[in-house]
Amino acid sequence: MKQLKQPDNKIMIYPIYHHQSVLNDICDTLGYDINTIINKDFNHSTKVYTLGKYDFPYILFVGLGDVSELTTAKLRKLVLNISKNINEPVQLMTDHLDEGIDKHAFVRIWVESHIIAQYQECKIGHDAKMITDLDIVSSGYVEKDIETGRIYGEGINYARRLADTPSNLMTPEDMVKEAVELAKAYNIEYTILNKSALEEMKAGGILSVNQGSHIPAYMIVLKYTHNGNAPHKAVIGKGITFDSGGYNLKSNSYGMKYDMCGGADVLGIMKILAGIQAKTNVYGIIPVTENLVNGKAYKPQDVITTLSGKTVEVVSTDAEGRLILCDVITYAQRLGATHLIDLGTLTGPALGDVYTGVFANDDAYYQEFEQAMKAADEKGWRLPMDDEYFAKIKSNSADFKNSMGKPGAGASIAANFLNAFVEEGTKWIHLDIAGTADNDGTGATGAMIRSVVNMFSK
Repeated sequence: MKQLKQPDNKIMIYPIYHHQSVLNDICDTLGYDINTIINKDFNHSTKVYTLGKYDFPYILFVGLGDVSELTTAKLRKLVLNISKNINEPVQLMTDHLDEGIDKHAFVRIWVESHIIAQYQECKIGHDAKMITDLDIVSSGYVEKDIETGRIYGEGINYARRLADTPSNLMTPEDMVKEAVELAKAYNIEYTILNKSALEEMKAGGILSVNQGSHIPAYMIVLKYTHNGNAPHKAVIGKGITFDSGGYNLKSNSYGMKYDMCGGADVLGIMKILAGIQAKTNVYGIIPVTENLVNGKAYKPQDVITTLSGKTVEVVSTDAEGRLILCDVITYAQRLGATHLIDLGTLTGPALGDVYTGVFANDDAYYQEFEQAMKAADEKGWRLPMDDEYFAKIKSNSADFKNSMGKPGAGASIAANFLNAFVEEGTKWIHLDIAGTADNDGTGATGAMIRSVVNMFSK
C-alpha cells in the first residue's frame, strides 16, 4: 500500500457525496456525464465500465450520502461492505474529498477497514488469503496515514488469526512462541514464566485451572518501554486456549477455541503500540492454559490460594477465567502498574454481540476510556459493580467463592470478584468481551483492540 500522486492502471474507487459532481476530466474522458447514472446514496455503489478509455476496466463509485451525516463509524461500515468483495488491486481517489471527515482520518480508516474486511480465517492445509493491494491517490501527503491504517489493520488481523487457529494448533506453548516472535520482531522486552516459576510464585489461580491439562501453564509478560522512566500501565488478557468447563462440563464446547481472545487481543495491542512507536510504557500480560478434565483436575468445593494470598472456594470449574486473571492482576501491581485494563471472554454475552460490558473502579478512568472507545468507534456499556453483588459470593470455606453458582448478574459477579484483587490506588477497567470477541463461534473480531490502543498510546 502506497501513495500515488496520479492515478495508475489499477481499478479506481471513487467515493462521492450527494452534492458532489464527478471530476470533469473523468466525464470528458468517458465521453458523457456519468453523474446521471451514479447512485450517491450512502453505502450504494455503481460500477461504470471505462470501455478502453482508461487502462483499468471500470470505476467503482461509492456513495457517501449527505456530507453532514457521514461519521467515522458509518465510514468504517461502508468500507467493510465494499472491501470484502474486492479481489484485485485498487486505487482510492481522495483529492476531491475536501469536506466532511478530515482527509487524513478518512485515509487511515479506509486503509485499516480495507485490511480488516479482506481477512479470512485460513483453512488448515491451505495458503492464507492475501490482502488485496490498495493505493491512495492524493496530491497531499498521506503516507503516514496509510502506514498508521496498515499497522492498525494488520495488528487487529494478527489477533484474529491467533484466535481463529484451532486449539490443537494454538496451545499454551504455541501462544508463548507467538509472543516471543512478536517481542523479538519489535524489540520488546519479554519474560516467560513457566510452570516451575508459577509454582515458586504460588500463583494458585492459574495453577489450579491448569491441573486438568497435560500442557503446562505459562504467564507471558511483554514490556514495551518508549516513554523514558514514566510508570508502566498494564493490559491483561485471558488466555484459555480451550475451555471444556472442567468438571462443570459444558453441554456444548463448540467455539471454545475463542476463550483466548483476550490474550490474542493483548498481543495485537502490543503489536500496534510498537508499530506506531507510541510514546508510552505498557506491560502486556497473558496467563495461558487449557481448562480440561482428568484425574488431577480441580473440582467444585476445592479451596485454592491465589497469588495474592486470598483464598477462593471453587463453586464452578467453568468460572476459570477470573481465577487466572486474578493472579495476573496481582502480578501486574507487583510490577508497579497502577493503571490496568483486562480483557476476557468471561460470562457469556451479557449485552449480546453489539456492546462490550465495561466495569471500572474509578469514574475518571472510565470516562477517559469512554472517550477512547468513541474515538475508536467501538461500543461499550458500563455495568454495575455494587457491593451487593460481592456479598453473593461470600464463602464459609474461603475468603470468597469464584461464582454465585446460579444464573443472575454473572458479569457483575465476575467483575466484583476481580475487583477484590485490585489494590487501593490502582485504577482498573475490566472488559467482558464474551459477546463481542467472535461471531457466534465462527470468527474472531478483535473487539476493543482499537479502544485500548487509544487509551494507552497517550
